[in-house]
Amino acid sequence: MCSKTLKCVSDLKGWECIKNMENDMARNTERDEREATRRKEQLMKGGFKLFSENGIENVSLQKVADAADVGVATMYKYYQTKVKLVVAISGKIWGDIWKSVLAQNGPDFFENFTAYEYIEFYLDMIIRLYREKPEMLRFSNNYKNFIYHEGIEEEPLGEHLDVLEPLRAMYHKLYEQAKVDHSIRTDLSEQELFTTVAIAMLAVAERYAQGIVWANDHKTDHTQELKYLKEMLLMWCKGKADRNRRWDLVWGNFSPASLL
Repeated sequence: MCSKTLKCVSDLKGWECIKNMENDMARNTERDEREATRRKEQLMKGGFKLFSENGIENVSLQKVADAADVGVATMYKYYQTKVKLVVAISGKIWGDIWKSVLAQNGPDFFENFTAYEYIEFYLDMIIRLYREKPEMLRFSNNYKNFIYHEGIEEEPLGEHLDVLEPLRAMYHKLYEQAKVDHSIRTDLSEQELFTTVAIAMLAVAERYAQGIVWANDHKTDHTQELKYLKEMLLMWCKGKADRNRRWDLVWGNFSPASLL
């Protein structure tokens, strides 16, 4: 075999060796990424359970690591602070809800909704969470208390807020549409309107999920009260014109002043 042929064979083997090394590195990277994802999910799952049951301030990262069956060094590799872990958990649970809705109904599910129907869907979703996954509402309430007491600014909350962006974008579109179809009132800003409805419904559902009720209230299921609240909020969303119309339908030409 001539020297040129030997050189070509040698170069070919060298090239194959390099390609094999690159493939091994790619496989190792994929394996490491899968392992990192698995570890993070373990930690978020363990943290969610502890935080929803005991509050966030009362649970140390060591306890979370123990519950997830990982070393505390592994914990700090992925989540250096409790804030980072808590925000990651919040982003995951609300993101999973959104993905579940789209998976069940299709990516274009909300395309033909009015703003009124969109808000109604949100209210029904909160009621469903109360009935089926109250631990999520307990975590949500503990999360807000933790963020408030720690004085955490908006920037570190990005992972939580980013997953809510598709919901905001859809609501903005439907609110603008409501200026034409009048499905909801638009005399209030879109932020003020939805924030009022969302906070009112979520706050009451969270309190019920945590068992915070009147001292003489021994009920364990407050679904009906949440349905009443839903109807009141939807009526408020319709605005003054709709309330007056409903009054006319019920009372006709009757005026309370006639009783005086």
